[in-house]
Amino acid sequence: MTAIGRLRISPSDIGRRVSVRHLAGDDLTDVLGNLVSWIGDWPAGVIKICKKDDSVQEIVTGKIFAAKVIEPEIGSLDLERDSESTWVPQEKENLGDWVLRFSGNESARANSCRLDGRPLVAVDQSLAEIVKWYRARKATAIVQSPKPGAFDEALARNNFLEVAHALYMIAPVNASENPEVIIEKELTPNWFEAVMASDAKAPRLSKELLVSGSFVRFASIIDQENKIIAAGRVSASKDLAMVTTVWVTENSRGTGLAKKIMHALSNEVFNIGHKQIVLQVLKSNEAAVGLYRSLGYEIHHDYAYYRHTRTEQSK
Repeated sequence: MTAIGRLRISPSDIGRRVSVRHLAGDDLTDVLGNLVSWIGDWPAGVIKICKKDDSVQEIVTGKIFAAKVIEPEIGSLDLERDSESTWVPQEKENLGDWVLRFSGNESARANSCRLDGRPLVAVDQSLAEIVKWYRARKATAIVQSPKPGAFDEALARNNFLEVAHALYMIAPVNASENPEVIIEKELTPNWFEAVMASDAKAPRLSKELLVSGSFVRFASIIDQENKIIAAGRVSASKDLAMVTTVWVTENSRGTGLAKKIMHALSNEVFNIGHKQIVLQVLKSNEAAVGLYRSLGYEIHHDYAYYRHTRTEQSK
Protein backbone atom coordinates (compact mmCIF):
# COMPACT_ATOMS: atom_id res chain seq x y z
CA MET A 1 0.00 0.00 0.00
CA THR A 2 1.69 3.19 -1.16
CA ALA A 3 1.59 6.32 0.98
CA ILE A 4 -0.47 9.05 -0.67
CA GLY A 5 0.30 11.91 1.69
CA ARG A 6 2.08 12.94 4.88
CA LEU A 7 0.70 11.53 8.12
CA ARG A 8 2.27 13.83 10.74
CA ILE A 9 0.14 12.79 13.72
CA SER A 10 0.16 9.75 15.98
CA PRO A 11 -1.89 8.49 18.95
CA SER A 12 0.46 10.36 21.29
CA ASP A 13 -0.85 13.64 19.80
CA ILE A 14 -4.27 13.12 21.40
CA GLY A 15 -5.38 16.44 22.90
CA ARG A 16 -3.63 18.57 20.27
CA ARG A 17 -5.36 20.62 17.61
CA VAL A 18 -4.94 18.97 14.22
CA SER A 19 -5.77 19.47 10.57
CA VAL A 20 -6.70 16.31 8.65
CA ARG A 21 -7.33 15.95 4.92
CA HIS A 22 -9.03 12.66 4.11
CA LEU A 23 -11.02 10.82 1.51
CA ALA A 24 -14.79 10.96 1.94
CA GLY A 25 -16.07 8.76 -0.85
CA ASP A 26 -14.28 10.00 -3.97
CA ASP A 27 -13.64 13.49 -2.64
CA LEU A 28 -10.99 15.03 -0.41
CA THR A 29 -12.25 17.01 2.56
CA ASP A 30 -10.59 18.84 5.45
CA VAL A 31 -11.37 18.56 9.14
CA LEU A 32 -10.01 20.90 11.80
CA GLY A 33 -10.32 20.22 15.51
CA ASN A 34 -8.92 18.46 18.56
CA LEU A 35 -7.72 14.87 18.24
CA VAL A 36 -9.69 13.16 21.02
CA SER A 37 -9.07 9.46 20.39
CA TRP A 38 -7.19 6.95 18.24
CA ILE A 39 -8.33 3.34 18.29
CA GLY A 40 -6.45 0.60 16.45
CA ASP A 41 -3.39 0.50 14.20
CA TRP A 42 -3.01 2.23 10.84
CA PRO A 43 -4.53 1.66 8.26
CA ALA A 44 -7.66 0.20 9.92
CA GLY A 45 -7.58 2.40 13.01
CA VAL A 46 -10.17 5.07 13.68
CA ILE A 47 -9.49 8.59 14.93
CA LYS A 48 -12.05 10.98 16.38
CA ILE A 49 -11.83 14.74 15.96
CA CYS A 50 -13.90 17.18 18.01
CA LYS A 51 -14.72 20.16 15.78
CA LYS A 52 -15.45 23.77 16.72
CA ASP A 53 -19.21 23.11 16.92
CA ASP A 54 -18.48 20.25 19.41
CA SER A 55 -19.52 17.60 16.90
CA VAL A 56 -17.21 14.60 16.66
CA GLN A 57 -16.09 13.15 13.33
CA GLU A 58 -14.67 9.66 12.91
CA ILE A 59 -12.03 9.03 10.23
CA VAL A 60 -10.42 5.73 9.25
CA THR A 61 -6.65 6.26 9.35
CA GLY A 62 -6.12 4.55 6.01
CA LYS A 63 -8.33 7.21 4.40
CA ILE A 64 -6.13 10.07 5.61
CA PHE A 65 -4.33 11.88 2.79
CA ALA A 66 -2.37 14.25 5.04
CA ALA A 67 -2.47 15.29 8.67
CA LYS A 68 -0.51 17.58 10.96
CA VAL A 69 -0.60 19.29 14.33
CA ILE A 70 -1.56 22.96 14.02
CA GLU A 71 1.13 25.58 14.66
CA PRO A 72 2.56 26.68 17.01
CA GLU A 73 2.22 23.19 18.48
CA ILE A 74 4.60 20.51 17.33
CA GLY A 75 3.49 16.92 16.89
CA SER A 76 5.30 13.87 18.22
CA LEU A 77 6.35 12.70 14.75
CA ASP A 78 7.63 16.15 13.81
CA LEU A 79 9.71 16.31 16.99
CA GLU A 80 11.20 12.86 16.42
CA ARG A 81 11.97 13.69 12.78
CA ASP A 82 13.58 17.05 13.55
CA SER A 83 15.71 15.47 16.31
CA GLU A 84 17.58 13.55 13.65
CA SER A 85 19.27 16.74 12.44
CA THR A 86 21.03 17.00 15.82
CA TRP A 87 22.25 13.38 16.03
CA VAL A 88 22.88 12.32 12.45
CA PRO A 89 23.26 8.59 11.65
CA GLN A 90 25.98 7.49 9.25
CA GLU A 91 23.52 5.66 6.99
CA LYS A 92 19.85 6.37 6.23
CA GLU A 93 17.30 4.81 3.92
CA ASN A 94 13.58 5.44 3.54
CA LEU A 95 10.92 2.76 3.64
CA GLY A 96 7.97 4.91 2.66
CA ASP A 97 7.85 7.55 5.40
CA TRP A 98 9.71 5.25 7.78
CA VAL A 99 13.43 5.96 8.15
CA LEU A 100 16.06 3.22 8.56
CA ARG A 101 19.16 4.45 10.44
CA PHE A 102 22.50 2.80 11.11
CA SER A 103 25.75 3.97 12.69
CA GLY A 104 27.32 0.75 13.95
CA ASN A 105 27.52 1.64 17.65
CA GLU A 106 25.05 1.27 20.53
CA SER A 107 23.13 4.52 20.11
CA ALA A 108 19.52 3.38 19.78
CA ARG A 109 18.48 6.61 18.07
CA ALA A 110 21.19 6.26 15.42
CA ASN A 111 20.63 2.51 14.92
CA SER A 112 16.87 2.11 14.70
CA CYS A 113 14.04 2.56 12.25
CA ARG A 114 11.91 5.61 13.02
CA LEU A 115 8.24 4.77 12.40
CA ASP A 116 7.28 8.12 10.93
CA GLY A 117 3.96 8.32 9.09
CA ARG A 118 3.20 5.48 6.69
CA PRO A 119 5.35 2.58 5.47
CA LEU A 120 5.93 1.96 1.77
CA VAL A 121 3.94 -1.29 1.66
CA ALA A 122 1.76 -3.29 4.07
CA VAL A 123 2.86 -2.92 7.71
CA ASP A 124 3.76 -6.59 8.30
CA GLN A 125 5.78 -6.71 5.08
CA SER A 126 7.55 -3.46 5.99
CA LEU A 127 8.51 -4.79 9.43
CA ALA A 128 9.96 -7.89 7.75
CA GLU A 129 11.99 -5.58 5.46
CA ILE A 130 13.35 -3.79 8.53
CA VAL A 131 14.56 -7.07 9.99
CA LYS A 132 16.32 -7.97 6.71
CA TRP A 133 17.91 -4.52 6.40
CA TYR A 134 19.53 -4.68 9.84
CA ARG A 135 20.44 -8.34 9.46
CA ALA A 136 22.43 -7.39 6.35
CA ARG A 137 24.42 -5.07 8.62
CA LYS A 138 24.86 -7.79 11.24
CA ALA A 139 22.62 -5.90 13.64
CA THR A 140 19.36 -6.60 15.45
CA ALA A 141 16.35 -4.68 14.17
CA ILE A 142 15.15 -1.93 16.53
CA VAL A 143 12.36 0.55 15.87
CA GLN A 144 11.51 3.88 17.50
CA SER A 145 7.87 4.85 17.78
CA PRO A 146 5.72 7.28 19.81
CA LYS A 147 3.98 5.64 22.74
CA PRO A 148 1.16 4.91 22.13
CA GLY A 149 1.86 4.52 18.42
CA ALA A 150 -0.03 3.75 15.25
CA PHE A 151 1.65 0.36 14.82
CA ASP A 152 1.64 -1.11 18.35
CA GLU A 153 -0.46 -4.14 17.45
CA ALA A 154 1.64 -4.90 14.37
CA LEU A 155 4.88 -4.62 16.36
CA ALA A 156 3.65 -7.18 18.88
CA ARG A 157 2.38 -9.45 16.13
CA ASN A 158 5.81 -9.40 14.45
CA ASN A 159 7.84 -10.14 17.58
CA PHE A 160 9.06 -6.61 18.34
CA LEU A 161 9.27 -6.24 22.12
CA GLU A 162 9.56 -2.97 24.03
CA VAL A 163 13.06 -2.61 25.50
CA ALA A 164 13.14 1.05 26.55
CA HIS A 165 10.46 3.57 27.53
CA ALA A 166 11.65 7.16 27.14
CA LEU A 167 10.37 10.72 27.20
CA TYR A 168 10.72 13.76 24.99
CA MET A 169 10.84 16.82 27.25
CA ILE A 170 10.64 20.44 26.10
CA ALA A 171 11.37 23.79 27.75
CA PRO A 172 11.56 27.49 26.87
CA VAL A 173 15.06 28.79 26.16
CA ASN A 174 16.54 31.24 28.65
CA ALA A 175 19.57 33.53 28.71
CA SER A 176 21.91 33.12 31.69
CA GLU A 177 25.44 33.93 32.82
CA ASN A 178 27.55 30.86 33.54
CA PRO A 179 31.18 31.93 34.05
CA GLU A 180 32.19 28.50 35.38
CA VAL A 181 31.14 26.76 32.17
CA ILE A 182 33.54 26.54 29.24
CA ILE A 183 31.84 26.55 25.82
CA GLU A 184 33.67 25.20 22.77
CA LYS A 185 32.62 24.91 19.15
CA GLU A 186 34.84 21.91 18.43
CA LEU A 187 34.97 18.46 20.00
CA THR A 188 38.26 18.40 21.93
CA PRO A 189 40.18 15.29 22.98
CA ASN A 190 39.79 16.26 26.66
CA TRP A 191 35.98 16.56 26.39
CA PHE A 192 35.65 13.31 24.46
CA GLU A 193 37.95 11.34 26.77
CA ALA A 194 36.20 12.61 29.90
CA VAL A 195 32.74 11.59 28.69
CA MET A 196 33.94 8.30 27.21
CA ALA A 197 35.44 7.39 30.58
CA SER A 198 31.90 7.10 31.90
CA ASP A 199 30.74 3.50 31.41
CA ALA A 200 27.14 4.67 31.09
CA LYS A 201 27.89 6.88 28.09
CA ALA A 202 30.74 5.25 26.18
CA PRO A 203 28.93 2.45 24.28
CA ARG A 204 26.51 4.80 22.50
CA LEU A 205 28.84 7.68 21.69
CA SER A 206 31.12 8.20 18.72
CA LYS A 207 33.02 11.18 17.40
CA GLU A 208 30.93 11.06 14.22
CA LEU A 209 27.66 11.42 16.12
CA LEU A 210 28.99 14.06 18.51
CA VAL A 211 30.14 16.42 15.75
CA SER A 212 27.07 15.87 13.54
CA GLY A 213 24.66 18.74 13.06
CA SER A 214 24.84 22.25 11.63
CA PHE A 215 25.29 23.92 15.04
CA VAL A 216 27.05 22.09 17.86
CA ARG A 217 28.39 23.33 21.20
CA PHE A 218 30.30 21.44 23.88
CA ALA A 219 30.12 22.60 27.50
CA SER A 220 32.42 21.63 30.36
CA ILE A 221 33.32 22.50 33.94
CA ILE A 222 36.84 21.82 35.26
CA ASP A 223 38.13 21.36 38.81
CA GLN A 224 41.20 22.89 40.43
CA GLU A 225 43.38 20.26 38.79
CA ASN A 226 42.10 21.27 35.36
CA LYS A 227 40.15 18.00 35.05
CA ILE A 228 36.70 17.96 33.43
CA ILE A 229 34.11 17.05 36.07
CA ALA A 230 30.93 17.95 34.13
CA ALA A 231 30.10 18.11 30.43
CA GLY A 232 27.23 18.59 28.02
CA ARG A 233 26.40 18.89 24.34
CA VAL A 234 23.70 20.77 22.46
CA SER A 235 23.02 20.71 18.74
CA ALA A 236 20.60 22.82 16.74
CA SER A 237 19.10 23.09 13.27
CA LYS A 238 16.82 25.80 11.94
CA ASP A 239 13.85 23.90 13.38
CA LEU A 240 15.08 22.39 16.62
CA ALA A 241 17.60 22.67 19.47
CA MET A 242 18.37 19.54 21.45
CA VAL A 243 20.51 18.60 24.43
CA THR A 244 21.97 15.17 23.66
CA THR A 245 24.59 14.64 26.37
CA VAL A 246 24.83 15.65 30.03
CA TRP A 247 27.44 14.06 32.28
CA VAL A 248 28.85 14.74 35.75
CA THR A 249 31.63 12.72 37.36
CA GLU A 250 30.32 10.49 40.14
CA ASN A 251 32.15 12.33 42.93
CA SER A 252 30.65 15.67 41.85
CA ARG A 253 27.01 14.67 41.49
CA GLY A 254 24.42 16.43 43.60
CA THR A 255 26.39 19.69 43.66
CA GLY A 256 24.46 21.61 41.01
CA LEU A 257 26.94 21.13 38.17
CA ALA A 258 24.37 19.51 35.86
CA LYS A 259 22.11 22.56 36.25
CA LYS A 260 24.98 24.88 35.38
CA ILE A 261 25.73 22.84 32.26
CA MET A 262 22.06 22.88 31.25
CA HIS A 263 21.76 26.64 31.78
CA ALA A 264 24.87 27.23 29.67
CA LEU A 265 23.58 25.06 26.82
CA SER A 266 20.23 26.86 26.90
CA ASN A 267 22.06 30.18 26.73
CA GLU A 268 23.92 29.09 23.59
CA VAL A 269 20.63 28.26 21.92
CA PHE A 270 19.10 31.55 23.09
CA ASN A 271 21.95 33.38 21.35
CA ILE A 272 20.98 31.95 17.95
CA GLY A 273 17.31 32.86 18.36
CA HIS A 274 15.66 29.57 19.26
CA LYS A 275 12.68 29.73 21.61
CA GLN A 276 12.52 26.12 22.78
CA ILE A 277 14.91 23.31 23.57
CA VAL A 278 14.24 19.58 23.88
CA LEU A 279 15.90 16.46 25.24
CA GLN A 280 15.31 12.74 25.57
CA VAL A 281 15.53 10.80 28.81
CA LEU A 282 14.61 7.31 29.98
CA LYS A 283 11.40 7.36 32.00
CA SER A 284 13.06 5.10 34.59
CA ASN A 285 15.78 7.71 35.24
CA GLU A 286 13.73 9.49 37.89
CA ALA A 287 16.63 11.63 39.13
CA ALA A 288 17.26 13.06 35.65
CA VAL A 289 13.54 13.61 34.99
CA GLY A 290 13.30 15.47 38.30
CA LEU A 291 16.31 17.62 37.41
CA TYR A 292 14.87 18.55 34.04
CA ARG A 293 11.47 19.37 35.56
CA SER A 294 13.19 21.72 37.99
CA LEU A 295 14.67 23.53 34.98
CA GLY A 296 11.26 24.07 33.38
CA TYR A 297 11.11 21.03 31.09
CA GLU A 298 7.73 19.39 30.56
CA ILE A 299 6.94 16.02 29.01
CA HIS A 300 5.92 16.45 25.38
CA HIS A 301 5.27 12.76 24.65
CA ASP A 302 6.38 9.25 25.51
CA TYR A 303 8.12 6.99 23.02
CA ALA A 304 9.67 3.54 23.05
CA TYR A 305 12.29 1.40 21.37
CA TYR A 306 11.20 -2.07 20.26
CA ARG A 307 13.74 -4.82 19.55
CA HIS A 308 13.01 -7.69 17.20
CA THR A 309 13.12 -11.07 18.92
CA ARG A 310 13.96 -13.92 16.59
CA THR A 311 11.61 -16.92 16.52
CA GLU A 312 12.36 -20.38 15.19
CA GLN A 313 10.69 -19.42 11.91
CA SER A 314 12.80 -16.28 11.47
CA LYS A 315 16.17 -17.89 12.22
